[in-house]
Amino acid sequence: MKIRTPLFRKPWPWLLTAAVAVSAIVAIILLWPRSTETETLRRLVILYTNDEHGWMESTSKSGGAAGMMRQWMRQEGYNPNDEHYLVLSGGDRWTGPAISTYFDGQSTNEVMNAMGYDAAAIGNHDFDFGLETLRQRAAEAQFPFLSANIRDGKTDQIPDFARPYIIIETNGIRIGVIGLTTTETPVDTQPATVAGLDFLPYKDALQEFAPQAKAEGAELLIVVGHICGNEMRALEPLAQELGISIIAGGHCHEGIASASGDFAIIQAKSFWQTYGVVELTFDTAADRVVSIEVRLRDNPPGLGDPQIAEVVSGWRARLDADLGQVIGYTNNNITWSSDAMARLLTSAWLAADPSAQIAFASPRYIQTLPAGDITLASVLTMLPTDNRLLRIELTGAQLVEVIEFRTAHFGGLIRTGDGYQLADGSPLDYEAIYRVLLPENLYNGGNYYNIRQYDPDAEDTGDDWRQPIVDWIAAQGSTRDNPLENFLQPQP
Repeated sequence: MKIRTPLFRKPWPWLLTAAVAVSAIVAIILLWPRSTETETLRRLVILYTNDEHGWMESTSKSGGAAGMMRQWMRQEGYNPNDEHYLVLSGGDRWTGPAISTYFDGQSTNEVMNAMGYDAAAIGNHDFDFGLETLRQRAAEAQFPFLSANIRDGKTDQIPDFARPYIIIETNGIRIGVIGLTTTETPVDTQPATVAGLDFLPYKDALQEFAPQAKAEGAELLIVVGHICGNEMRALEPLAQELGISIIAGGHCHEGIASASGDFAIIQAKSFWQTYGVVELTFDTAADRVVSIEVRLRDNPPGLGDPQIAEVVSGWRARLDADLGQVIGYTNNNITWSSDAMARLLTSAWLAADPSAQIAFASPRYIQTLPAGDITLASVLTMLPTDNRLLRIELTGAQLVEVIEFRTAHFGGLIRTGDGYQLADGSPLDYEAIYRVLLPENLYNGGNYYNIRQYDPDAEDTGDDWRQPIVDWIAAQGSTRDNPLENFLQPQP
């Protein structure tokens, strides 16, 4: 008989103990700072998102805010109370789905508070609900709204809803975070809302405030800018001259993660579908970045953090109670840029105002109408910005110039092989005057249009641009067996 030692006589407890030990070691390695911290060498992890646009709910493409929080905790070891982490946003936080738009961004604000954001740039669409609402959101947020390049046009002062920069002390590092807002804002929100504001060149703002932040004790400088990749790269030489180590961007929804030496740029696409990570070691004695790494990670659909999910579900319940009424049905997505979307908008608007002959819109401010039941909330998601319908008069020649200036949705007019004709088949008369419906933001210069020059005396129809859409969809009586797309076919 062979004598077996107790170790081999009962193998499973030993293996279990070993497995537990190995798992513990792996967990420690994954969560332990990737560089050894000392009294002067400090580690910092920046979690970054931009252009969230209120997409807090899980979708087929994203885990939403709750999924993002779970990713941060599981993949990055994030804890809101851990001083190794800084959470930043590049702006455009709330204009998007009805769960955010209906509440003027208050719901998104609460979600971002719960996730532990430390600061956010002001984006162009953060103005969409008006200056007073922006002030309210700034008062409710547990983090500052940053922009160094916005000025009151009368006083030349930074407005009361913004701060040019903030200094955050965490893990022994004094971090200056400077905000920038896209200079496209006057043509990429409701122009009338920001008519009294000036948006200075980015270089001027950085040259003014980076030295101020340094003088106030900032050791590490970061820019959170609602600016595109080409603008970020153009600022790199100045940033390095001013001692700025990171430029984080937004606005163009790009995926950018690049580091060279002690400098990095990052932009994390949009809609909480992706997030950026900047991981660095900073020498507080030498006031310099010792090492820096950047990466982008996806936020896939799936389980989410229960605390954030509870906040989101509370807002969903409130939305459904107010805007859950079903008014129609579509079997397929009606995409924002499609001919079907053009027919939906213009058919509804022209039906609401029989005195008008032509209707015009820009796809820039429209989102896809998803397949399934169409509710009041669906229409709000499709048209998330506030607009009133205006009536103007244009000659045929002016109308063609407006339509061909940028890609446009239009109805009451048909493009032919050699020109245009009216919906009744008659040719467009370039000298005749036509009555045209359009949203006020385009009339006032949105999306770079200059339509006011043709008719400075536009008439307000009294209609919110969404209401005729709601009325028209409801009137069609679309169902699963006779979906809305059947009513949006081209006219023979």
